[in-house]
Amino acid sequence: MNEQDTTAARDALAAVVRLSSGLVPWQGSHGPVVFLESAGHLEFGLGLRGAEGVVFSPGDPGTEEGVLGYEGGLAEPGDEFLAADTLFVYTQDYLATPFLAVAGPTIVRIGSAADYSGFLEDADLARAKGTFVEQLLHPGVFLADQCALGSAHPCPGTYRLHVSASGEVRTAPGGRVLGTVTSQVPFDAGDEPCLAEVVEPEVLRRERARRPWLSRYLRAVEVLRDLRAAGRHGYTVSGFGHRLTPGLPVELDEPADAPLLLWNDEEHLVCDLVRERVFRVGADAAKLVELLLTGGSPARACELAATHLGLDAATTADALDVLTGKLAGTALPVTGAAA
Repeated sequence: MNEQDTTAARDALAAVVRLSSGLVPWQGSHGPVVFLESAGHLEFGLGLRGAEGVVFSPGDPGTEEGVLGYEGGLAEPGDEFLAADTLFVYTQDYLATPFLAVAGPTIVRIGSAADYSGFLEDADLARAKGTFVEQLLHPGVFLADQCALGSAHPCPGTYRLHVSASGEVRTAPGGRVLGTVTSQVPFDAGDEPCLAEVVEPEVLRRERARRPWLSRYLRAVEVLRDLRAAGRHGYTVSGFGHRLTPGLPVELDEPADAPLLLWNDEEHLVCDLVRERVFRVGADAAKLVELLLTGGSPARACELAATHLGLDAATTADALDVLTGKLAGTALPVTGAAA
């Protein structure tokens, strides 16, 4: 594969992941991604994508800029998708995940109530035991519709759109119908648009409320997958079956958007995936980070440090001030540590 083909395949995969995952990019300028099941709706799709968007249209895309031709599909389990002549993407249902033999980029979809129940069971296991589904950590596996699954993942709304062969417009294959290609009004995603035809919106809201840590679980899967892609393994995630600080309860809930603390035998990492920042810290500093995450404030972290680490308030406050500078730009509550 030459460099041009490699770049085209990489860009196409990035667009597929944005389209499928429902994740909103933190940085960079990206327009909407529109997936058309019928080339007959190409003119309509071009009107949706804006100046910087991407349209996937079946067959030969011609010379229209921002239009990528494809074969196959991305909606149903077993679908195979080919774009840019070199990118193959597979689609599987969630319950098949533990049995996946990953041969290339794979989109894993919640396609039924049973799939959703399986997802919740796996999330609960990770929370209680620190055991993650191995296949979800593969660098080539991407979980779809995370905006509907996570407690704090913002929905991209009409930033991604799926247009069926019959002309129905949704945010995702399992989402509710927003309108059709003949609609005369702007599309409004509204509330719970992305899995509404698969799981009742009331059920999604109820289960997220019961598990305020679901977005942290999804981000833990993401960071572990990214580390695997870089050849780094064996990490434990604070709050998922384990704590670094002796005696600190696992069941404490960190803020949903706060960074994750991970460690293995070689390093301790503070990973802020919302802001796309990663810091390496020492073991002692990592424990203070954990106390900040679980305590929610420097003052509470000082109290926890006295209980679990035997540190006096002045020593802890000084150490937190150092962390303030090192971890600037993350969502950690590290300001005012000496107050």
